Amino acid sequence: MGAAKAMLDAGGKSFAARLAGALAEGGCAPVAVVAREAGGELERQVKAASGRIVVNRGGAGGQVGSLRAGLADLRGRLPDLGAVAFTPVDNPMIAPATVAALVEAWRRTRALLVVPRFENQRGHPVLADMSVVGEFFEDGLAEGARTVVRRDPGRVLEVDVTDSSVLDDLDTPNRYRRRFGQAPSGTRTCADVADGSPATKRTPAVGRRRDPANGSPTP
Repeated sequence: MGAAKAMLDAGGKSFAARLAGALAEGGCAPVAVVAREAGGELERQVKAASGRIVVNRGGAGGQVGSLRAGLADLRGRLPDLGAVAFTPVDNPMIAPATVAALVEAWRRTRALLVVPRFENQRGHPVLADMSVVGEFFEDGLAEGARTVVRRDPGRVLEVDVTDSSVLDDLDTPNRYRRRFGQAPSGTRTCADVADGSPATKRTPAVGRRRDPANGSPTP
């Protein structure tokens, strides 16, 4: 892609900053961005977007390894966590309203897994009740997190959305061009990619606010 993917321009903000902001605005708190290392422009932008960095040193274990790093950190700090929403950094244009729709659906139904659906296709973020989060740490997840999500269709609630960005997978220059109409690049308003800013693998976002109506934990 010519630059660290998390720092690519997504309409004037980096992928990571835009996602962190959308998750926070949609009702997730705190928001964690999992990166290969801390510091640099990535961490500055994530903090400005109300997020924090969790380090998965060197990206160990790929995407599912970074998801596990984020989940382990958040479970350790927030023992009363109710649910966690996560997305790869490849979906930078997800709308806050989409995140809010997933959160509302979980609050209303307490479904074990909640996913957005656009034109009959599932996308990201995925919201998982904490009662199933342990499954993401199991050995033998052939498709990574998808293995857990697809394990039992009966426990997955699909939420129809009008946000096509939930299907984005911007991991090639051609896909980036189709979304933004230009070649991929980091922008000077987002980051100087020459500084070696770490790439983001997963963006777990969670919350522990209490629902004032019933005192239950919410994402």
